[in-house]
Amino acid sequence: MTEQDFAHFAAGDENALQQLYKAYYGYVTGWLVYREKCPADQAGAFYTDAVLRVRDKAVLGEMEAGNLRAYLLRAAINLWKMELRRESSLLKRHEKFLEQLPSEAGDADFDTLVREEEETGLEKRQQRHILAVQRALAMLSEACRQLLTDTIVNGLKVGRLVEKFGLKDARGVTAKKQDCKGQLQRLTLQVMRQNGWLEQT
Repeated sequence: MTEQDFAHFAAGDENALQQLYKAYYGYVTGWLVYREKCPADQAGAFYTDAVLRVRDKAVLGEMEAGNLRAYLLRAAINLWKMELRRESSLLKRHEKFLEQLPSEAGDADFDTLVREEEETGLEKRQQRHILAVQRALAMLSEACRQLLTDTIVNGLKVGRLVEKFGLKDARGVTAKKQDCKGQLQRLTLQVMRQNGWLEQT
């Protein structure tokens, strides 16, 4: 982008904004997906947010014409890492709720749990978190559901799980647990988004 193009961009010109957006879209989203392991269906949203943030800084005179590609990449990576930290925090909160669930969390058991907690005045957002985790658990494969139950709820040691799940070694158990936790995290967030609960937490 030339100095003149940047001046238009910093003045809020929409054509200049579109020009910059198209120029670096492939580079930044590709980096997010292949270098930062960002899901491909989310990379575009982080890039868009990064473009808007850089535009805001330019309009406010907080940056000068230079390596805009580097600015955009850094902004997009920071936004992705912020999302990872937020999701990690949510997952830790969900794990605490997992410990409260019965080992066989059937619909009837869960309904009873919700009724009891409503009677004791548990806040609605906590009920939503528990319900989201419950629904996410039901969507997991049986193997993942059992592994998370054994490790988080029942507290079984890694050594005992190697044989039970037919894994090669303790490292295999750890990798499988992380994979299952990631699936649970994504499914829980999916349930919360579908129900509009993320904005209310």
